[in-house]
Amino acid sequence: MRLLVQGMLVLLATVFAAPAPSNVTFSSTTAGLQLTGILYRPGSSAPAPAIVIMSGTSGTEGFQNWEIPWARRLQSAGYVALIVDSFTARHLAFADHWKLGAAARGQDALDAGAFLAQQPFVVRNKIGVIGRSGGGTAVLQAIVERAGRARPLPFKMAVADYGYCQDPYGAWKGGTAPERPNNGAYRTAIPLLITIGTFDSHVPLASCVALTRNAKRNGVNVTLVTYAGAEHAFDALYGDGTPQQKANVVNTIAAFIARYLAPSPSGTPIAVSAAAFASSTSVAGGRIVVPMQPGKGLGSASGSATLTQAGHDVTVAINLSESSSHSIGQIRQGQCAQLYPYGEYQLGSVINGTGSGVVRNVRLSYLMNGHFAIVVASTQSATAALSCANIPRNT
Repeated sequence: MRLLVQGMLVLLATVFAAPAPSNVTFSSTTAGLQLTGILYRPGSSAPAPAIVIMSGTSGTEGFQNWEIPWARRLQSAGYVALIVDSFTARHLAFADHWKLGAAARGQDALDAGAFLAQQPFVVRNKIGVIGRSGGGTAVLQAIVERAGRARPLPFKMAVADYGYCQDPYGAWKGGTAPERPNNGAYRTAIPLLITIGTFDSHVPLASCVALTRNAKRNGVNVTLVTYAGAEHAFDALYGDGTPQQKANVVNTIAAFIARYLAPSPSGTPIAVSAAAFASSTSVAGGRIVVPMQPGKGLGSASGSATLTQAGHDVTVAINLSESSSHSIGQIRQGQCAQLYPYGEYQLGSVINGTGSGVVRNVRLSYLMNGHFAIVVASTQSATAALSCANIPRNT
């Protein structure tokens, strides 16, 4: 009897123990390009529904903040999950993410869906797609249709977590003007969920409201869920969303997947509580001082920058040691070694080494995600910094 029980336990472990994630390579419709990703499979050997996960523009560096937690949730619930890496194969660092447009990333999503549909462990007619930020933009691009131009999709449902609803970043219509003619509205043949914070400084809330309203008016199954006071990337580990908001968006997306793709194959639906995020939620307030390092050119100088949370805004005070030039203070994406080509937030003039500015509707915790730097430059579009400081990552 003991041997029989032990044998059954071994069998159960074989059936239900989830394998470790694996790196995969799959074909792209772009000539000469092989895409990569991380594949998560459930413990059951039976074919399962699958989800393509399109990453934010931080790529592999940001996977731990949103993409991997989602892949693990899906794997535990019995789904197959594939995190797509659009950047490594193209040799693009975070600061160069703007070079990769929505059309290319949307095609990456479609290629990933086609790859999963060919796998024996996937139910080929039950594949969905989710993405955040630039990955949400890729989702919107991948599933969009023009009026009267229906096309087959590998996906049954889609989620764009604060994806760019507005033109010109996306190649679709319907996201900018409050009203659009019927043939200009955003269209898709599958259910779509859009989630966004009301203080998102990257994606104007009004554009997602307009996109949703115009689409709904034309019979498109699109749902918009907003989160009051939340910034861009509010539900990432470094995001400024409250624990309640982070739990709610996870449960909302999970319920959408269960409704429009398939209920949890493991029989245990994805459900999280606010307590699960309490320890990883960044403090909304605070004050930090970062050292400014001299850059290149006449007027370069060292010094410091002080960032302080003031209500819903962040104030920035710059003090350099020896600069007599009239220059510009900015916060740019990237790091001092490789900066985004223009300022994300403008801080105003820096005269004789002193300047200050206010970043509206932004949490300090959001700026401390490891992807921003304070820059003093001769002009707003200057490629070389006179002084620079990486805003530290909030750990």
